Amino acid sequence: MIARVLFALLCLAIPAAADAGCSVSASGVAFGNYDGSATSADDATGTITINCFILSGLGGYTIALSPGRDGSYTARRMISGTATLPYQLYADPARTQIWGDGSGGSSTVRSFDIIPLLGGSSTYQIYGRIPARLSPRPGAYNDTIIITVSY
Repeated sequence: MIARVLFALLCLAIPAAADAGCSVSASGVAFGNYDGSATSADDATGTITINCFILSGLGGYTIALSPGRDGSYTARRMISGTATLPYQLYADPARTQIWGDGSGGSSTVRSFDIIPLLGGSSTYQIYGRIPARLSPRPGAYNDTIIITVSY
């Protein structure tokens, strides 16, 4: 009995030669209708869910966000036709850490959460903000952000 348990533990400790992989899903940060006369910023949240199977990657992983169409982490902008609306995505609820790739004043989110590394999932909040007292043209504004998970 002891030999079987030891063998089973050794089989778990020695990963098979298989490709590691992750899948990422996200809910958009939906700001809703923006009121330019409001005295406070328009805040919204979204989520990123990571599902991984990485037997040998127990060193954690990093989640990076692209700057969007505008190409700048410090000046993200949604577009509607030719009109733009500034906004920002943050890694923290206080909205002080711009979520990006670590360049241009941005930060990544580093996780040592072992659950998604073993085939489970973890969910992370994205905190969005549109500054107060802007006067955008009416329209449906959007941007496209690419999520990169490195392990």
